[in-house]
Amino acid sequence: MAGDAVEACMAAYYRAFREADIERMMDLWADRPDIICIHPGSPRAHRGTTEVMESWLLVFSRELNIGIEPRVVGRCEGADSLGLVIEEAITRPGDVAPTGTLLLSQTWRRTADQGPGEWRLMFHHASHGRRANPDPQGVFMPDGGGQTRH
Repeated sequence: MAGDAVEACMAAYYRAFREADIERMMDLWADRPDIICIHPGSPRAHRGTTEVMESWLLVFSRELNIGIEPRVVGRCEGADSLGLVIEEAITRPGDVAPTGTLLLSQTWRRTADQGPGEWRLMFHHASHGRRANPDPQGVFMPDGGGQTRH
């Protein structure tokens, strides 16, 4: 049940993100005033459909020619809810291997109001992980990079 939901939700999210497709991205979100989206480095939480859409428009207005390799590192599944923790390995232009990470948490909910059994995003929080310096051969050094403070 939810294993398929994890794959479907992630595939839809990363397709919308990679294509910078605002319509596709917003189709993933619940149309509610209590949804929340936080982007890396964002000074605040974006709440409600309008603010969430505007926040994604800003993200999509930047150059997004980065490689992203997502990996689910945590999950909590229920009949109508799905919580994910995802680590994204980031490859920037000119890098031959990932040199940084982002950490995401997402809460998805199965809603009946937007179609039978449709999964919709309720919360999305992305934070900077670490940026490691590549070694001379361009291989990611997992213990490289600085320290993160919360």
